[in-house]
Amino acid sequence: MSTEEYPYPLINEDGKIICQLCGKPFMVISPKHLSGKHKIQYGEYKLRFPEAPLSSSEFGARSKYGKVKGVFDDVEIEELSDLEKEFEGLDDPDVHDVMEIDIGKLTETIRKYKDPMQEKKQRILDHLKTFFSNIQQDHMVQLIDGGGKLNEEYITDFADPVLKIDIEFPDTFWHNQGRIDLMRDEKMKMYGWKVIKIPGQVPSFEKITEIISHGL
Repeated sequence: MSTEEYPYPLINEDGKIICQLCGKPFMVISPKHLSGKHKIQYGEYKLRFPEAPLSSSEFGARSKYGKVKGVFDDVEIEELSDLEKEFEGLDDPDVHDVMEIDIGKLTETIRKYKDPMQEKKQRILDHLKTFFSNIQQDHMVQLIDGGGKLNEEYITDFADPVLKIDIEFPDTFWHNQGRIDLMRDEKMKMYGWKVIKIPGQVPSFEKITEIISHGL
């Protein structure tokens, strides 16, 4: 899709990016703006407008002053609110929505699980839900050919079976390895799946957001 086919300019004269659904300028287009105003998920917007940026260069520069805690950090629940500090001082109200976390809900979820590994994976799942409404943890993908024959099946770290997006964390200790198949990703792509890999043993929410926005 070329920029001529987009309903609005991608960036205005002030350097802000333009939402291609409403024409409103932002420093960053948040998942809450897309789902609340336009009833569309972050991942769906990126697939529809792949060339449209989701954050301005100014936002990228100003948002780096705060250190974001890793999603695997063993911290008290109240400390997770520190994630919001990365967006303090920015003048666009929707900027604060991009890393919004319901601390109360997260507290309840973490208390529900006693398994430390499950706690860490639940934190990621909650974050990914802000981008993909149908995201699932440990989703099994079955690759079935036109004749109905099952060729392969893989258990993903996280996957949206509707958008056919597989999000893998290959460097983490809980990564779903299964049997080794060096052609796994290529086979997934042949069946219409997009594979996004998040590197690092302790990736931050900021890093996850960045890689997803560039990978779609």
